[in-house]
Amino acid sequence: TFRRTAGVHFADISVPGSNGIDLVEHSGPSVSPPDRDRRPQWYVHAHQIDNNRVIHGFRLFELFNPNWNDKHWFVFLTAESGALEIPAGCYHRSYSGKDGSLLINHAIRTKGYDETTEFVPRLLPIVDQFPSHYYGITANEVELFITQGYLYE
Repeated sequence: TFRRTAGVHFADISVPGSNGIDLVEHSGPSVSPPDRDRRPQWYVHAHQIDNNRVIHGFRLFELFNPNWNDKHWFVFLTAESGALEIPAGCYHRSYSGKDGSLLINHAIRTKGYDETTEFVPRLLPIVDQFPSHYYGITANEVELFITQGYLYE
């Protein structure tokens, strides 16, 4: 926050090195990429670092990175969370609840970036072999958010 006035909040949300800005809207309950034949699909970018910042609603990210000690994460974002950096090579998918969500991605695209290859959904059958970890949400809340579209009964 660099300035506040009555009812107004000004924030510098720039990301150093960002050379792409994506506005991603989920209108109602959504998952991206969508499941295929009831199996989860994932995005993984070879030449893009994502910096996702929710500006309206709630977004749940599921991350799997074979290079991390704790490989499988669920991260819950709100407008107050700040940006979630997803490095190149990290498999990811996101969920919105019943009210949808809107986010801005300040992408950092490197040499070799090609939109036709960076956004091809992939199956990743090994995720269930690793324990899940949680940031900003519990395991029970993840289940409720994904299946019902909200956090609390």
